[in-house]
This record gives sequence, C-alpha cells and structure tokens, in this order.
Amino acid sequence: MARLKLLIVFLILVFPELGWAQMAKEKIRVALGSVSVNSTVIPIGKEAGIFAKYGMEIEAIHIGGGVNSLAAVTSGSVQFLSAGSTPNVSARLGGADIVMLAVQSNRLDYTLFASPDIHKVEDLKGKIVTGTRPGASADSALRLALQKWGLEPDKDVIFIAVAESQQGRLTALQRGAVSATLLSPPFGSMAKRLGLRELADLRRLDIEFAGSSIAATGSYVKSHPATVENFLKAYVESIHFMKTQREKSVSVIMKYLKMNDRARAEEGYDYYVEIYPQIPYATPNGVRSVLQFLAARQPKAATAAPEEFYDMSFLKRIEESGFVKALYNRR
Repeated sequence: MARLKLLIVFLILVFPELGWAQMAKEKIRVALGSVSVNSTVIPIGKEAGIFAKYGMEIEAIHIGGGVNSLAAVTSGSVQFLSAGSTPNVSARLGGADIVMLAVQSNRLDYTLFASPDIHKVEDLKGKIVTGTRPGASADSALRLALQKWGLEPDKDVIFIAVAESQQGRLTALQRGAVSATLLSPPFGSMAKRLGLRELADLRRLDIEFAGSSIAATGSYVKSHPATVENFLKAYVESIHFMKTQREKSVSVIMKYLKMNDRARAEEGYDYYVEIYPQIPYATPNGVRSVLQFLAARQPKAATAAPEEFYDMSFLKRIEESGFVKALYNRR
C-alpha cells in the first residue's frame, strides 16, 4: 500500500496535468431518449475527452423517451437523462422527483413533411397526421405548430399514433397512412428523395418550446452538487466543441448513428448546430408552452409556474465564473 501511494504521488509530480480526477474517474450513466443527430452532444463530448477532463467516465445508454427513460433516472440506474422536456414536465406534474438542469434548445427542431397532394398547411384540414404518440416531443411540436397556423388538433386535423421512431413516421407517410408528419435529419432528405413535400421548417416559427433537456432527480442534485456542476461544465463545453469543431463532430455523428453517408451526417449537423445556444438555459416561455400543451390531459399544468420544473442555478454559476466566455474567446 505504501508503494502504491508513492507511485501515485510520483505520477502526479511527473504528470501534473493528469490530476486526481484523471486517475480515478467517476462512472456516470446517462439515458438517451433517442438515437439521432440531436442526441449526439454527449457522445461527441465523450469521444473528445471532455467529460473525462472533468473526472467522469460516461456511459451513454439509449433507453428511449417517455416512461422507460424516466423510470431509469428515478430508480437511480442512471444519473442523468438526456431526452425531451415534455415527459419530464409531465412526470413532475404527477409528483415525480425530476428536475431539468439544462435545455439544449428552446425552438421547435422539426420540419413538416406531407404527401405530394398537400400543397400548403391549410390543406391538412380533415386529414390524418402523426407525431408518433401522444406526449412525444414530435406530437407536442406538431400540435403547437398547427395551432399557430389556425388549425385545431383533434378537431380540424386527426391525430393517430404510429411506430415510435422517425423511420416509422416516414414509412407511414410514404404508404399514405398519414398525410403529414414531422421529421428531422437525416430523415428529411430521405423524405425529399421519396417525393414527399416539405411544407414548413418549424425552427423558423416564433414559438418558444423546451426541447431536449438534461434532467436528474432532485435528490441526486442535492446529494451530488459537485458532480452535477462538473457534468454541466462538460456538457456546455461539448456544445462548444460541436459548434466549433465541425469535421470532428460529423465524424462522431457518423460513428454514433452508424452512418456511411457523410453528406447525411453533415446535413444533420448543420440543421441542429445553428439552434444550440452557448448556454443551454431553460426559459419560462419554453416551459410554459409545454405546460399549455399538457393542460388538456393534466389540469395542474394550467396553473403551474414554469420555474417549478427546472433549476438553472448550476448553469448561472458556471456562466458567472467566466467559464463560457473563456471557451468562446479561445483562439
């Protein structure tokens, strides 16, 4: 034991950049709600060694959105959840101990595609559409967008549930089971090749909506504040890496999504990276949109305050320390 201690001291003296955190990393499991370009921030940070720099050995696990991912984080089998905000807000309304620590984007990150006979959004009146299933992020986004365009979901437009994947939605649209759905890269380019019509880019709509988020249980946040802060520092730096290291990021996207077509990976990268903020704050209006969507099924949402569902204190402390400014001032 004495020799081991001497060896550790020797290594730190000879290689001071290693530090204690690099020698004994904390194992952190993160549940991913989807396998998509939008969920690659954490895999990119892992591949770039960013999480390791902050003393963490990351294991990113695709569990799927909704109930499964929430069960994983609330049971303690994973420490963090990277998935859509809607299930998190819904679960907290129902009494679950879940809190959002960051929101990757407060804009709707989908494109509306329709069958060739649909020429404009108004043509969807009386038609069947899908956003996968009730409560899914795509379902929420589609309903909000239709309301923005003056169409009442479930009244003017008929919603059905289909397979829980973008491929399932694309297949349903291609086969004529639905007249429209929401897609994001690389499925948008696939839809175009199939002759399907792009109706609208929801990123351009004047709608704030809490999209993909980082969440954890309130009890974990209270008992592991240092880990939470380090995780969020690594997450913020991973966003910076993605925004500034295009070629390396695209390579990880290809590896993570098992893509052979670099053009498709680049399409997805370009689609998302422009809407990622430097600091992934949740906004009251973004969460309020989620609550408005949930109010029909969960009456508590109508009177709930958006601030009840997130804790931005860690990100604020990180920003006030000058950490983010230093990242983006690098030459």
